[in-house]
This record gives sequence, structure tokens and C-alpha cells, in this order.
Amino acid sequence: MSSVSILMCSYNGDKLLSQTVNAISKIKTQHLDYVEFVFIDNHSKNDLQKLVRRIWEETDTTIRLKTAREIKRGKTAAFLTGFSLCEGEYIVVCDDDNELFDNYLEEGVSYFQNRPEVGVLGACGLPKSEIDIPDWFSTYLNDFACGPQANQTGDVYPGRNVVYGAGLWFRSAALKVALNLGFQFMFDYVKDNPTLKNRSNGGEDGELCWAIKYQGYEIHYLETLKFNHLIDKEKFTPAYLKLITSRKTNCTLLSQVYRRAYNMEEAKVQHYWKKELFFLFLHYFKNFQFNLKYLKVETSRNISNLNFLLSYRSKYDAIFNHLLSYKQHFK
Repeated sequence: MSSVSILMCSYNGDKLLSQTVNAISKIKTQHLDYVEFVFIDNHSKNDLQKLVRRIWEETDTTIRLKTAREIKRGKTAAFLTGFSLCEGEYIVVCDDDNELFDNYLEEGVSYFQNRPEVGVLGACGLPKSEIDIPDWFSTYLNDFACGPQANQTGDVYPGRNVVYGAGLWFRSAALKVALNLGFQFMFDYVKDNPTLKNRSNGGEDGELCWAIKYQGYEIHYLETLKFNHLIDKEKFTPAYLKLITSRKTNCTLLSQVYRRAYNMEEAKVQHYWKKELFFLFLHYFKNFQFNLKYLKVETSRNISNLNFLLSYRSKYDAIFNHLLSYKQHFK
């Protein structure tokens, strides 16, 4: 049996829902036993559930629709609410600005069924906008969840440990195991930290990859798995670039906790902060050479990252110990 749940969480995503929801309704499902579309309105200003149901009623799809509203803001809360409603063996995380290709489900299911060692599967997002995409965008492709995630189809390691969340696939059973064993998304700590309360949430996709990787699964990339990533013209600005790259770098800094716990590097924990500060400044001077035009963006981003790293330090031990405890279940 092959069953798939497409999970979409949206916060005020009215503008693009018509395109993205309609794309889902046109996906090929002939060779699948069960397909559902689970939509979560993450406390939006307008009633997005009503909007999605109206769009869905105008299609002729046989895919089952489920909707719900999560009043707690933040991607993690919405994601977990949606996941609790999913019945599929495989889950596709489709952002509200992702336009999936019509062969998306058949490609993904086939890959999983032939490779039981794979727990998470990443795709290739193709940038699409109403305006011409600027030249500098190619430098930041992955920051915008676009572009290839490996040189070819297969395991993304050692080039990287995780894949971006847009268009991501994972085995439902693997996340259920993690949650049943008490796994927690550590970015909840970020939201609970008063000094970081105004920071944009992010990083749940990387945490999901690690939670499943700890169980012994591999993280793969499939180059034929593609979707259009619809990018609003307002995102092609230095202000938005600063926001998204700062968030990405912060997530990378925090994901090092996962990597160290995964490799059982307790002896190196005491040097963690010195090492991360070194790489932070190294990253800055590297970008100084190649992104002179966006020097202000890079400078602001690294100051933000420094403040973030120092503010987050007090949470490190608790998170590291939590991950070590979780990892013990899979020795």
C-alpha cells in the first residue's frame, strides 16, 4: 500500500494559495492507494480554512481535504497539529508558496519504496517570480529553499546533514517514533527565550531531519523531484535578504548541537562557543570578498548572529543532554 499526506501550514498566505492549492489538486495519483491534503491555518488574520475549502470545491480532484486551525503561532505548533491529522505512510511538507509538479507524488513514493534506508528526501525548488530574478540571487539559492541540494541523486552526506523544508518528504512512522520517545523540537527553546522573542522562527526542517537521522536513516536528495518556489518581489530586497540569511545562519549554529550529540562529542562541548565564534567571523570575511555589494547585509547579519549565539548559550547544555538521551534509544 502507498499512502501520502501533503501537509501545508500557512500564516497569512492568502496571496498565493490559489496557485499552490490548485497545483496540489492536479497532482497525479493513479498509482497511489490514498492521498490527502492537510491544511493548517496558523492563526492567520483571515479565515484561510474557508478560502482553501472554496478553492478545493472548484477542482475535480479525488484527493481528500482536511483543514484545521492552530492558534499558537509558530511553524512547529502548526506542523505538529497537521502531523497529528496525517494518515499517510509518507508526508510531503509543502509550503504555501510551493507549486508542486504533477509527478511529485509518484516520483517520491517510488524512490522511498525502493530504498528502505531513506528516512527523509529533499527536492529541488525552482525560483519563480512575477519580476526578473536579480543576479545576486544565485549566491543565496539554498537560503531561499531553491536549487539543487547535492551534486546528484543520493545521500546528501558528507556535503550536508539536512535538506531544506520546502518540498521535503519523510516517513511518518519515523517521526512518530521520535515523538513517542520524547523528542522535542529545540527551537521551542528559542521561542521561550525572552531575549529572542522577536526573532523569526525557523529551523524545524533541520530538526526533523536530525530526529530521523538519529534513528539510523539516511537523508537523500532526488534531482527529478521538483517544484516551483513562488517568490514575491518584496523578497528581492536587502532587508529581506538580511532576515532570511540571519535566520539561516542562526539555524546552522544551533544545528551544530545536533551534530555534536550525534557524534557523541562530549569532550569537545567546552570548546563549542569559541569554535562557533571563529567560524562566524570566518564566514563574514569570506562573504566580504564575494558580496561587497551586500556588505551592509552581511555585517548586520553577523552582528545579529553574534548576539544570538551569546543569548542562546545558557540553553545549550539542556538541549545537548536532551539529544544525548534521545540518541541512547538507537545505540
